Amino acid sequence: MPGPAVLHGDRVTLRTVERDDAAFMQRSSADPEIRVPLGSSMPENENQAESNIEEWVENDKGVSLLVCVEGADGEDEDEPEGDGEADDDGPVPIGMVAAKGVRWDRTELVYWFVPEYQGEGYGTESIARFADYVFESFPTHRMHIRAFDFNQGSRGVARKLGFEEEGRFREARFVRGEYVDVCHYGMLRREWAETGPLADLVSR
Repeated sequence: MPGPAVLHGDRVTLRTVERDDAAFMQRSSADPEIRVPLGSSMPENENQAESNIEEWVENDKGVSLLVCVEGADGEDEDEPEGDGEADDDGPVPIGMVAAKGVRWDRTELVYWFVPEYQGEGYGTESIARFADYVFESFPTHRMHIRAFDFNQGSRGVARKLGFEEEGRFREARFVRGEYVDVCHYGMLRREWAETGPLADLVSR
């Protein structure tokens, strides 16, 4: 079950990742709609998921949080029991946001969401709130996002939040039998300060 809430949005809470979340993480890594856009060719078993969580817990150079909806908002009658989901009254994990390199001046945002919650605004809200938290809490001078050219959802989130497309690495990764471009988006601290909190931008 996800840990205590660290950040609150209008529809989501961002919570600490706990060892009990390994089943949810493992199930998500097996889903090609999540794994492929992240550039991972190998699914992981539950032991590997547990090991990854251990690394995140011990890593002081990054922050990883589970994105959750509460109670009935997260109900899905098609989901089997015992796969890492919470009960009807508790937080239901729907994705993850992470920041790499928060102790340095350049930070990369990484995020994913289960397919049934994509395209509903949960990602934009979660990433906006998380990006605000990173800029407010760490000495980040610039924040960047990478996305494959075909990942229109992730690229759309970056653009909506005001990240500038700074360029692309042509045919930089091998995905699903072909080489694809990797698009790079960035935001400077002063641009974030001029825009104001991204969470407010999303709610306007």
